[in-house]
Amino acid sequence: MSQGLCISCGYVGETETITKGSTDTEIILWFCFLIPGLIYSIWRFRSRHEECPICDQATIIPADSPEAQQIIRENRAKKVAAAIPEFRPPSKAAIGAGRVVGRFVGRLLK
Repeated sequence: MSQGLCISCGYVGETETITKGSTDTEIILWFCFLIPGLIYSIWRFRSRHEECPICDQATIIPADSPEAQQIIRENRAKKVAAAIPEFRPPSKAAIGAGRVVGRFVGRLLK
């Protein structure tokens, strides 16, 4: 398995290698007919591709390619910007409630 980046969903990690066709059909063709079995095996071998395990799309690029590194940096910057909300000072009601609770706790601990 190889590391890849899915362009569709943004998944970064191990990819799945998918082969079209059926192993059972391949075996039956090999036992019954030599030439069709060979043709089917060649077609299955050439139809292998990397696929995203999350969205099942074949839109995978190597994770160490320059394009993938650019996409990863952009997505990381967006996540950091979204994770840090703008600072909002507490409301007057929250400040008043905090003072009341603080006084109550202060009196209990005396």
